[in-house]
Amino acid sequence: MNPHSLLQNVIFLDIETTGIDPYKDRIIEIGAVKVKDNEVIKFNILVNPEREVPLNIFDLCKGIRIEDLENSCTIDVAMKKLLGFIEDFPLVCHNATFEKSFLKVENEFLDSMELVAILYPELPEFSLQYLMKKFLPYPKEENHRALSDAEETMEVLNCVLSKLYIENGYALPMSILELENWKWYKYLTNLKAEYVDRFVKSKPKVSSKVISKQYINFALKDYEKLFANLDIWRRSGKAYTERPEQIQGSKHMRRGLQEGNITIMEAPTGLGKSLAYILPSAIYTYLNRDKDEEKVVISTNTKGLQAQLVEKDIPNLLEALNLSQEVKHTLIKGKGNYFCLERFLEIEYPKDINTLLGYIYIKRYIREKGLGDIELINFAIRKAFNLESLILQCNCDGEFCDVNTCRFKEECYYAGKVKELKEAQLVVVNHSLLLKWPYKGILPIKNIVVDEAHNLSKEAFDAFENTLVSDELVRYLEEVYDKENKTGYLFYLIKKGNVKSLPMEDIERNLKVCYKSIYMVKESFERHIAQFNIYMEYNLKEQLEVNDYKYREINSCLGQLKENLITLNIYLDKAIGLLKEISNLERDKRLKILVEKVEGINGYISLVEDMIDQKKKDYCYYFEVERNIKWWKISSIPLDVSRIFYDKVLSEVRSCSFISATLATDRGYGRFRATLGIDIAKSQNKKIIEVEPVKPVFNYSKRSAIYAPDILCGEEMEAFIPKMKEFVLQLLKNTQGNILILFTSKKRLNAFKREAGIELNNLGIRILQNKREIEKLKARDHRYIFLGSKGFFEGVDIPGDVMTNVILDKLPNINSNEPFFQALIESEINKGKTYWQAYENINFPIVSIDLKQIYGRLIRTEYDYGALFILDKFNNSSTKNTTVNKVEKLLHGVPIIRGDLKNTFRDLRIKTLRWKTMNLFKILGEVKDELKEEIRLSKCKNELNNIKHIEKYFESYLSREYEKRKLFWDVNIELEDEVKIRINGEYIDLGNNKEKIFKYFKDVL
Repeated sequence: MNPHSLLQNVIFLDIETTGIDPYKDRIIEIGAVKVKDNEVIKFNILVNPEREVPLNIFDLCKGIRIEDLENSCTIDVAMKKLLGFIEDFPLVCHNATFEKSFLKVENEFLDSMELVAILYPELPEFSLQYLMKKFLPYPKEENHRALSDAEETMEVLNCVLSKLYIENGYALPMSILELENWKWYKYLTNLKAEYVDRFVKSKPKVSSKVISKQYINFALKDYEKLFANLDIWRRSGKAYTERPEQIQGSKHMRRGLQEGNITIMEAPTGLGKSLAYILPSAIYTYLNRDKDEEKVVISTNTKGLQAQLVEKDIPNLLEALNLSQEVKHTLIKGKGNYFCLERFLEIEYPKDINTLLGYIYIKRYIREKGLGDIELINFAIRKAFNLESLILQCNCDGEFCDVNTCRFKEECYYAGKVKELKEAQLVVVNHSLLLKWPYKGILPIKNIVVDEAHNLSKEAFDAFENTLVSDELVRYLEEVYDKENKTGYLFYLIKKGNVKSLPMEDIERNLKVCYKSIYMVKESFERHIAQFNIYMEYNLKEQLEVNDYKYREINSCLGQLKENLITLNIYLDKAIGLLKEISNLERDKRLKILVEKVEGINGYISLVEDMIDQKKKDYCYYFEVERNIKWWKISSIPLDVSRIFYDKVLSEVRSCSFISATLATDRGYGRFRATLGIDIAKSQNKKIIEVEPVKPVFNYSKRSAIYAPDILCGEEMEAFIPKMKEFVLQLLKNTQGNILILFTSKKRLNAFKREAGIELNNLGIRILQNKREIEKLKARDHRYIFLGSKGFFEGVDIPGDVMTNVILDKLPNINSNEPFFQALIESEINKGKTYWQAYENINFPIVSIDLKQIYGRLIRTEYDYGALFILDKFNNSSTKNTTVNKVEKLLHGVPIIRGDLKNTFRDLRIKTLRWKTMNLFKILGEVKDELKEEIRLSKCKNELNNIKHIEKYFESYLSREYEKRKLFWDVNIELEDEVKIRINGEYIDLGNNKEKIFKYFKDVL
């Protein structure tokens, strides 16, 4: 008899809950499939959680209703029934840690996610939905119902195990055989091969329309003129619209490359800036391929844009220009982001099964799948297998990693990336890597395009900051030598070289002293917090003033730590000198890394010395203590990075283009130039081209508004949040669609959620917070409110009118008590500024760029419209030259409306009607010819003599056109003696357009 499951005598089990916290949340459904001697028995029960269930859970768990749960049994009754059903069989769950945290049972748990990860480590995701799509032969959506999820887990494992056996010749891979003590081992070795074929079915082939990609005649040297050749861009079958602003921007990018300029350009949303710089970069590298300076490095701030460039934008552009074979491109990361095969093989073989699972996962990832990018490992798997400690032992660490001499050069993933780097003409990196650029010997940077350039200043300060974190220092010293755990580079070298003459007693004694010093610094911070009665709601950050008596003890303890580290390094240097004399260690990479580690300790010593001497001027010296005092950190950060940036980046480049949707402030690009050393470049005869900010692609002033309603309640959050809740509730009543609410702090976000959460839930409003849920804002099935903090000021792109309202809790001003900003302000005061002048100089560029980024969430296409509401501290513009007044001038002439809530919503209703009317007339104009032709050819033309049929026909046709543009059709067109139009139930005044619109329909019909 054919089995239903390759795994026998197990229970496939799943639960649904009110949330993810086992201490607060409750089970609402249990589903299980028992496979007992090939007999399949099913179990399913709903559970009354005896508490409120979030609406998101009902959306997720399709088909469960509130009344179903209210009429269900309690968890005690459900568990009695479940225990009787599962007997003593092992429970197979997908991500079993979750089920185990809710179900208090004695049965063994088997994690199917863990199993699939070991068998197929190369997968980017391990969610049940992804695995169903990947392995099942038929399309299927996860319902998030307990029984169906349990059944689907069984189906997925049937396919996964069958595929594995067939791929490996009906045997297990050798690496899996190392896991004898793994829970899954006996099940894998007991599978019956004769049943495997039953579960392997080919996926049906999806037919796809073949688009003709005929060759188009054009000259590459025409550069931006190619944008006007529509045949080039449309031959792939994709929509394309020529944009004059894109051509203008591309022209500046091309001139920067050809003339060797430093170009600064603000390119607004909708311009298509990626294509505007990829096209000239690709053509330039191709036409100059015989010259040394032909390569272009493209630097971005976010991983999302990097992925878009490498996986979509660059390949599509090269294909369109027939350059796919001629121009190569790659994405390169810092060396530490890749695995080192040699270091992996030197890891001491794990004895406990938990560490061994992680070891085997990495082994299969590197050796059997040929992969090496650490960042591509799924986060959930990193956590499940506790991979972080193993990764630190086998990533490409150290300047001594030389791919040319490595014995694993042919197998090394990193070596492959280096080869790609040498051969590529377009190289994509992130800002952090650009600022450090460790690949000068392989690729000296000559041409740079910096996208998302508004983030570069912050990245520069972060890159040039020098820090010591207590936990990291302890781990660093353990990597040097850890006698107790028998690990560390020195421990390995002693063992390999069989050395007995090293000063190990001195090293071990001084290591203990250093650990004690680290703890003493921690105690000094604890006493500082107690002495000055500091409330630790958040991490404590303060400038470390060398001459302030408050910090005397902290400085003294840091001084002791410095002396102890110096003594430790003296003995480590002696040990290294003796190790270098041993012949069989001469070429050992671990000896080279040990030398580098000792140099790293010298770096820590220098930082501590800087902190307690503070001889360097124009630096911020500060400390940070974790709110529960688990760790402490000291840091020095330059207040002026212009010279450092110039020396490290600009001094040797041939051309550099900075581009972003938000670069200009009240002083144009002046602040940007000064911060990043561009003014220094100018003094060195570099040609600087400051492009006048490109005219916005979208008509912001006519399609949007900024409201500053009068609900100001001062700085006290307790008074402000209830007012904010009332405002949001009124906004929901007065508008349609979803809402994005942005907060300047997570504290305010959480306070709002506590205040408004229950009431919003009762109104049927779904609250979202997770980045993966942003896509739900595009839906119209329910109403959603997304709550985001500063990480969402950019990157939320919701085209159309499904989200037309963005709320900002307050202006995102800097915190002047933050040590870095405090030091910047003090530096400005020392130059003769008053406090408020200094604050404004530091604050305004940051606020203006943040606000422009936030405003960019509203309008993503030419049909978009909407309102940005700024609450608190924006409703009064009476003072001249304030941040508010200066910000207004930077927002494309968008009207700013201040007043009470009644007038705010009245104005919003009027403007929304106007915006919708603009869209209607715009779309009517766009589709007129097609509509006219469709009516002419329509089979139901005779029926169109009836006025009601005509109105119905128009509604059907135009609603489809609205849907294409991500717009909601809420228009009624009445064609009687004259044309009447209602939008959202309200007649609109056609005014001067009355005759035009009547003529339009008459002409069409």
